[in-house]
Amino acid sequence: MTGAGTQVQGKRKTKVGRVVSDRMDKTIVVSVERLARHPLYKRVIRLSTKFKAHDEANEAHIGDTVLIEESRPLSATKRWRLVEVVQRAGEHGSPADIVADEEATSEAIHGAAHPGRRAAEADDADEAGGSAESDATAADVSAEEVEA
Repeated sequence: MTGAGTQVQGKRKTKVGRVVSDRMDKTIVVSVERLARHPLYKRVIRLSTKFKAHDEANEAHIGDTVLIEESRPLSATKRWRLVEVVQRAGEHGSPADIVADEEATSEAIHGAAHPGRRAAEADDADEAGGSAESDATAADVSAEEVEA
């Protein structure tokens, strides 16, 4: 899950992730993804961390996007609780929305992997556009001279 960030409200952290298991009673396993740069190769890699969260009403199911909040230790491994189900697994909308989201994610990954490239590409486009416009203007002027 891209775009999943950590927010702090007061003292408790919240995370958005995807439910990967709901087999336990009143417990879900939530996978939270984040993007990080590899220390040696400088590539942007996708890292995921799994958290066990308390789901009192067993309302979250596999594939749901959920918001979890930090809490006191509830068991040996459970330190989070379910706040809300942000999006159900079957409610993702049309495939066009997912494709648009993938493009935005891809742009973010490439932008992070190649800092400064966007500015260089914009400068190249401006230079290329400027010379193409001047060539087109020269061609228009020469065509007008031929007609006259």
